Amino acid sequence: MGSIQVVPTEFLSGGEKIRGDFVAPKGEGPFPGICKFHGLPGSSDQVSGAATRLAESGYAVLTFDFRGFRRSEGLFSLAGEIEDARNAVTHLLESDMTVSDWVGVYGASYGGAVALCSAARDDRISAVCVRAPVFDTLWFARSPMIPSAVQYVLETTADEFHGFSDPTTREQILRSMVEDAKNYNPMSEIGRISPRPLLITTGDADKGIPLEGVQRLYNLAGPPKELVVVKGADHTLSTPESVTETNSAVLSWFKRVWSEATSP
Repeated sequence: MGSIQVVPTEFLSGGEKIRGDFVAPKGEGPFPGICKFHGLPGSSDQVSGAATRLAESGYAVLTFDFRGFRRSEGLFSLAGEIEDARNAVTHLLESDMTVSDWVGVYGASYGGAVALCSAARDDRISAVCVRAPVFDTLWFARSPMIPSAVQYVLETTADEFHGFSDPTTREQILRSMVEDAKNYNPMSEIGRISPRPLLITTGDADKGIPLEGVQRLYNLAGPPKELVVVKGADHTLSTPESVTETNSAVLSWFKRVWSEATSP
C-alpha cells in the first residue's frame, strides 16, 4: 500500500457511532470521493480490494461498517443503512480530502441495493456503481435462501453481526428486513437515478443473485446506464479472472464519468 494512505474516521448516524476508514492516494488532494457500501454482512476487511484499487487510481474512498456490524454501534436494519449512507455522503463531502461538488457510490450485493435506494433519494450523489446488487429487497427478505444464510452467519461471522446470536434480536432483524423492503426497494426506485450515470456489474455464474433479476432491474433504469456481465463470475468473485475483469470495468467507468464531469 505504498501509494495510498488509510486514515481511520468515524461519524454519527441516528445517534450511533459509525466507524471506518478513508482509503486515499497519498498527498493533499482534494480527490474525487467515493462512498463504498458493503454487503450483508460483508467482509471484515473493507480496505483491501475495490477500495484500494480505486485509491490507487486517484479516488478517496470512504469505506465503513454499517450500523450493527463489526466496529460500528447499533443494530442492523435496511432503513438504518439508508440513513447511514446519507450521513456517509455528508461525511465524505465535508472531508478536506475530497472535492466538494462530486461524489460517487459503489455498493456490492446488499450494499448495492442500499446504493441504489440512496441515490434515488439523495441528489448529491453524482454517479452510481453496483456489483451483483440485491435487485429486489422484498424478494430477498422473503427468499428461501435466508434460513441457510442465517445459519452460515451464525456459524462463521456471528460476532461481526451485532445481536444476531440472540434469537429474539435475530427475529426482530429479519422481520424488519421485510417491513423496510416495502419502503426501500431498488425495483421501484432505480428509475429515479437518471440522468446520473449508472453501472451495474454482475456474473453469469452467480447462484444467489440471478442474472435474470439483475437484467430486470437494469431494464427499469433510465439512461445513461451500462450493464457488464462477467462470464464465469460467482457472487464472491472467487476466481482471479473475475476479480480482474470486474475491477477493470469499475475503474474504467469511474475514470470516464469523473472525466466527463470535469471536462469543459
